Amino acid sequence: MKLTVCLVAYGKEFTQTESFKRLDNLSSSIKRSLNLIVFDNGRREVTEYKIPEGFSSVSYYFNNEMIERGTRIAYQYAFDNMTDSWLMLLDDDTAITDNYILKVLKEISNTQVDALCPLIFDGQVQLSPTDSDTVKSLNFPKESGIYSKNITGISSGLVLSKQFMLEIGGFTREFPLDYLDHWVFWQLRDRKKKIKVIDEIVQHQLSVQRLTELSENRFYSIFSSEYLFYKKYVPEALYQIRKKYVKMIIVGFLKKNQGIRWRVLLKIIFNRQ
Repeated sequence: MKLTVCLVAYGKEFTQTESFKRLDNLSSSIKRSLNLIVFDNGRREVTEYKIPEGFSSVSYYFNNEMIERGTRIAYQYAFDNMTDSWLMLLDDDTAITDNYILKVLKEISNTQVDALCPLIFDGQVQLSPTDSDTVKSLNFPKESGIYSKNITGISSGLVLSKQFMLEIGGFTREFPLDYLDHWVFWQLRDRKKKIKVIDEIVQHQLSVQRLTELSENRFYSIFSSEYLFYKKYVPEALYQIRKKYVKMIIVGFLKKNQGIRWRVLLKIIFNRQ
């Protein structure tokens, strides 16, 4: 059985991204089992490169859509064009490993689950998967195993069955970039689908871990999406989100923390654009 991989590229040319380099260095036997879709959200179309060799197939799509340039449109494109039964979502800064893909290929050949994911780390911190029953999710990382509740995570490295994606009607336009991953995990939990966490560590850089490096627009995108997600899908935790934002506002204002755009958080809380 083969696996479709959707690689979403942004600022860098896709051949220079960490994720593509990892994919391109996979063993030939693994590459022959992968149908690679590169969805390029970059500034210019990359046409001068020879199509990478060794994969079962490679397709390249340059997104010239100015309105939406994120993960949702990429995942939806891959879902609409895939011919396999399983799709791996992959950001461009994920150090995907041979072992993880080998384990995924073995699992999808004979499995009763609807999703697979690795243990995602940023350095020594486990980012995903984590508990979903708390807004302080990083304090409660999940171990390898099979789950159907109290689990969330990031999308990079996540593998979804086509059947599940058909059930949810593809990827919602509510979250064009940030918190789409949490929406996907919410859909899995809501439908009581089984998620297998594979015992394999994969390194990934998550921008929300480095607030000082974020532009104001990026900061707004992350936290407005978080607020919308909890308001609509987990309203019982919205008070905790507001409480968290108030604490961040106080820290940002009093300590002049350059990473916290406290005025942006105020706009989000009071729903002012």
